[in-house]
Amino acid sequence: MKKIIIAMIVLLVIPIVLSQEAEVVLNHYGFGKTPNEVKFTIHCSGNVSISNITVYVDEKEVKSLSGLGPKQGVSITLTLEPGEHLIEVKTPEGAYDSEVVAVSSVPNKEVKPKEVISFIKSNNFKVAAGFVAISVIVVWLLIKRPKLDL
Repeated sequence: MKKIIIAMIVLLVIPIVLSQEAEVVLNHYGFGKTPNEVKFTIHCSGNVSISNITVYVDEKEVKSLSGLGPKQGVSITLTLEPGEHLIEVKTPEGAYDSEVVAVSSVPNKEVKPKEVISFIKSNNFKVAAGFVAISVIVVWLLIKRPKLDL
Protein backbone atom coordinates (compact mmCIF):
# COMPACT_ATOMS: atom_id res chain seq x y z
CA MET A 1 0.00 0.00 0.00
CA LYS A 2 2.88 2.36 0.81
CA LYS A 3 4.40 1.70 -2.59
CA ILE A 4 1.17 2.64 -4.35
CA ILE A 5 0.85 5.88 -2.40
CA ILE A 6 4.48 6.78 -3.10
CA ALA A 7 4.03 5.96 -6.81
CA MET A 8 0.90 8.15 -6.99
CA ILE A 9 2.67 11.06 -5.29
CA VAL A 10 5.63 10.74 -7.67
CA LEU A 11 3.31 10.57 -10.69
CA LEU A 12 1.41 13.65 -9.52
CA VAL A 13 4.53 15.66 -8.73
CA ILE A 14 6.48 14.92 -11.96
CA PRO A 15 4.13 16.91 -14.26
CA ILE A 16 4.25 19.87 -11.89
CA VAL A 17 8.05 19.82 -11.84
CA LEU A 18 8.37 19.36 -15.61
CA SER A 19 5.63 21.76 -16.64
CA GLN A 20 6.53 25.24 -17.73
CA GLU A 21 4.53 28.34 -17.27
CA ALA A 22 2.95 30.10 -20.24
CA GLU A 23 4.08 33.73 -20.52
CA VAL A 24 2.80 36.61 -22.61
CA VAL A 25 4.26 40.10 -23.07
CA LEU A 26 2.22 43.14 -24.18
CA ASN A 27 4.20 46.10 -25.52
CA HIS A 28 2.91 49.49 -26.73
CA TYR A 29 5.23 50.70 -29.52
CA GLY A 30 3.52 53.65 -31.18
CA PHE A 31 0.56 55.27 -32.85
CA GLY A 32 -0.96 55.04 -36.31
CA LYS A 33 -1.89 57.84 -38.69
CA THR A 34 -4.15 59.30 -36.00
CA PRO A 35 -3.49 59.38 -32.25
CA ASN A 36 -6.56 57.12 -31.77
CA GLU A 37 -4.80 54.24 -33.56
CA VAL A 38 -2.58 52.63 -30.93
CA LYS A 39 -0.11 49.90 -31.94
CA PHE A 40 0.89 46.95 -29.74
CA THR A 41 2.92 43.78 -29.98
CA ILE A 42 1.97 40.58 -28.19
CA HIS A 43 4.73 37.99 -27.69
CA CYS A 44 4.76 34.48 -26.29
CA SER A 45 7.89 34.82 -24.17
CA GLY A 46 7.86 31.37 -22.62
CA ASN A 47 8.76 27.96 -23.98
CA VAL A 48 5.11 26.86 -24.01
CA SER A 49 2.58 27.79 -26.71
CA ILE A 50 -0.32 30.02 -25.74
CA SER A 51 -3.80 29.79 -27.22
CA ASN A 52 -6.92 31.93 -27.47
CA ILE A 53 -5.35 35.26 -26.64
CA THR A 54 -7.99 37.76 -25.52
CA VAL A 55 -7.34 41.51 -25.53
CA TYR A 56 -9.30 43.71 -23.12
CA VAL A 57 -9.61 47.49 -23.07
CA ASP A 58 -10.83 48.85 -19.74
CA GLU A 59 -12.01 45.33 -18.77
CA LYS A 60 -14.09 44.92 -21.97
CA GLU A 61 -13.14 42.26 -24.50
CA VAL A 62 -12.24 43.88 -27.81
CA LYS A 63 -10.21 41.31 -29.72
CA SER A 64 -9.48 37.58 -29.77
CA LEU A 65 -6.46 36.06 -31.42
CA SER A 66 -5.49 32.49 -32.13
CA GLY A 67 -2.48 31.08 -30.34
CA LEU A 68 1.21 31.79 -30.60
CA GLY A 69 4.06 29.35 -30.48
CA PRO A 70 7.09 29.76 -28.25
CA LYS A 71 9.05 32.95 -28.95
CA GLN A 72 6.50 34.16 -31.54
CA GLY A 73 4.75 37.51 -31.66
CA VAL A 74 2.03 39.44 -33.42
CA SER A 75 1.28 43.13 -33.96
CA ILE A 76 -2.20 44.60 -33.42
CA THR A 77 -3.74 48.05 -33.78
CA LEU A 78 -6.55 49.23 -31.51
CA THR A 79 -8.68 52.32 -32.08
CA LEU A 80 -9.20 54.04 -28.73
CA GLU A 81 -11.01 57.14 -27.54
CA PRO A 82 -8.94 59.99 -26.03
CA GLY A 83 -8.01 59.39 -22.39
CA GLU A 84 -6.19 56.80 -20.32
CA HIS A 85 -6.93 53.12 -20.95
CA LEU A 86 -5.93 49.83 -19.33
CA ILE A 87 -5.01 47.28 -22.00
CA GLU A 88 -4.87 43.64 -20.82
CA VAL A 89 -3.94 40.37 -22.50
CA LYS A 90 -5.13 37.06 -21.03
CA THR A 91 -4.91 33.41 -22.08
CA PRO A 92 -6.58 30.23 -20.78
CA GLU A 93 -3.14 28.99 -19.71
CA GLY A 94 -2.98 31.79 -17.14
CA ALA A 95 -0.60 34.07 -19.02
CA TYR A 96 -1.34 37.75 -18.35
CA ASP A 97 0.14 41.16 -19.05
CA SER A 98 -1.22 44.70 -19.03
CA GLU A 99 -0.24 48.22 -19.91
CA VAL A 100 -1.76 51.66 -19.36
CA VAL A 101 -1.88 53.86 -22.47
CA ALA A 102 -2.78 57.55 -22.70
CA VAL A 103 -4.41 58.64 -25.95
CA SER A 104 -4.26 62.32 -26.84
CA SER A 105 -7.23 64.25 -28.17
CA VAL A 106 -4.91 66.46 -30.24
CA PRO A 107 -4.62 65.17 -33.82
CA ASN A 108 -1.21 64.49 -35.30
CA LYS A 109 0.05 67.40 -37.34
CA GLU A 110 1.07 66.55 -40.84
CA VAL A 111 4.56 67.72 -41.57
CA LYS A 112 4.58 69.24 -45.01
CA PRO A 113 7.94 69.38 -46.73
CA LYS A 114 9.25 72.87 -47.28
CA GLU A 115 8.95 74.08 -50.84
CA VAL A 116 12.40 74.09 -52.35
CA ILE A 117 13.01 76.84 -54.87
CA SER A 118 15.96 76.31 -57.13
CA PHE A 119 18.46 79.10 -57.53
CA ILE A 120 17.63 79.34 -61.25
CA LYS A 121 14.01 80.26 -60.46
CA SER A 122 14.85 82.78 -57.73
CA ASN A 123 14.96 86.55 -58.12
CA ASN A 124 18.63 86.62 -57.08
CA PHE A 125 19.50 84.51 -60.10
CA LYS A 126 17.60 86.85 -62.44
CA VAL A 127 19.41 89.90 -61.03
CA ALA A 128 22.80 88.16 -61.25
CA ALA A 129 22.13 86.96 -64.82
CA GLY A 130 21.10 90.48 -65.86
CA PHE A 131 24.23 91.98 -64.29
CA VAL A 132 26.46 89.44 -66.05
CA ALA A 133 24.73 90.07 -69.39
CA ILE A 134 25.15 93.86 -69.10
CA SER A 135 28.80 93.42 -68.04
CA VAL A 136 29.53 91.17 -71.03
CA ILE A 137 27.94 93.71 -73.42
CA VAL A 138 29.89 96.63 -71.92
CA VAL A 139 33.18 94.71 -72.11
CA TRP A 140 32.44 93.68 -75.70
CA LEU A 141 31.66 97.27 -76.71
CA LEU A 142 34.89 98.52 -75.08
CA ILE A 143 36.91 95.93 -76.97
CA LYS A 144 35.27 96.62 -80.34
CA ARG A 145 35.47 100.40 -80.04
CA PRO A 146 37.80 101.93 -82.62
CA LYS A 147 41.02 103.18 -81.17
CA LEU A 148 42.04 106.78 -81.68
CA ASP A 149 45.35 107.49 -83.34
CA LEU A 150 47.27 110.26 -81.72
